[in-house]
Amino acid sequence: MTKLAICASIAFGVTILPLSALGQDAGAGCTDGDWVNKPDAAFAADCAAFAFDGSLEDRERLAWMFFARVNQLIPSPQNGGMSGSGQAPLWMAWPTDPDTFGSRTMFDFAAMTPRIEMEPSIEKKDLNAGRVSTADPDGANEEVTRNEVSYDYLVESGLTTKVDVATFFTTNDYVDMPVGSVELKASWLQVTPGSPAPAGALTFKFDSGEYWWRGLHIMVKMRKLADPATALYTEDPSWFWTTFEFNDNPGVAKVRETLITQRAPLPQDQVGAILEAAGLGGFGLEVFGPNGTQIRFTEDGTGETPVILGHTDMEDFAGAPNTAQPRYWTRFEASCHACHATASYDPGTGQFFPFSVPTGALDPAYNVSDSAGTVHYLGQGYKSLDFMWPIAFQAH
Repeated sequence: MTKLAICASIAFGVTILPLSALGQDAGAGCTDGDWVNKPDAAFAADCAAFAFDGSLEDRERLAWMFFARVNQLIPSPQNGGMSGSGQAPLWMAWPTDPDTFGSRTMFDFAAMTPRIEMEPSIEKKDLNAGRVSTADPDGANEEVTRNEVSYDYLVESGLTTKVDVATFFTTNDYVDMPVGSVELKASWLQVTPGSPAPAGALTFKFDSGEYWWRGLHIMVKMRKLADPATALYTEDPSWFWTTFEFNDNPGVAKVRETLITQRAPLPQDQVGAILEAAGLGGFGLEVFGPNGTQIRFTEDGTGETPVILGHTDMEDFAGAPNTAQPRYWTRFEASCHACHATASYDPGTGQFFPFSVPTGALDPAYNVSDSAGTVHYLGQGYKSLDFMWPIAFQAH
């Protein structure tokens, strides 16, 4: 992984096992050897064929590998660490949206210190108004974090303020994140007397209070597109998507089994072997599971059947008939790839495309009305932000 993760694994005496030794068919260059500590760019490149040309089972295995990599344990001396362990996942030492878009100080990756302040992304999605809003749809605290590959590109390319985004598009037709970029979104819920943490949940004491960890979105750039300008519409894969959710969230089992379209749950012994290989056995991460994986708009890239993937808390707005009752949902209109594909910018108007929740393949006629009632069409000058909603939500 990163040099920080390598230091962490050495510090805790992690023994890295090749997954081929666990009775698995290894993806050449992906699951063999020291897969936990490879630099992010190297791991993504080595695993691209495994992700994009393999089976659903291969993708499920890769989802767990990514989950293990970002959750490598580092010391967390303040506030007791995760569930009082004195340790915390590596991603909790990565820069958040406020660190990336709201600071003039370069983030210190070498410090490798988990934050103790809750740093949710301030700008949230106001679906009813069709615009970005500071209102949180469900009251949850969601933190977006990113690795050094992603952070460096955003900062060095001038994509952290709206003025700089406008300047970027005077000489560029699209954003093209580097291979190895990792973007995460974690969901937390505060622990209170009336709303205790569920049995088995992992908790963390931020300075503002104790929270339990409800889930983690993972998106990884694994391959460059032959033509990045086509990112809004092409079925050719470039990003890998998965979302891990607390297994006992109300209704999640029903949603996974009946509404998510691309799942291939691994036997528990295989899950345990992956976590053990990353030095995570017994830490409690088995209480999570991936809701599924996604690599393109539609199943097999035919343009016919939309891939459905989402998290019952972070995308509860996509469930129906009642967003607060996943166990009764008959429809879940969530698609990581399709939603993020519409992250785009119109250099002619200086506007970001309004947030929406499409499923299935997009085309230039796809449109959304903003809060003023103006209809925006993707084909009317919008340029791809390479699936990066944080640029649209956070650049001011």
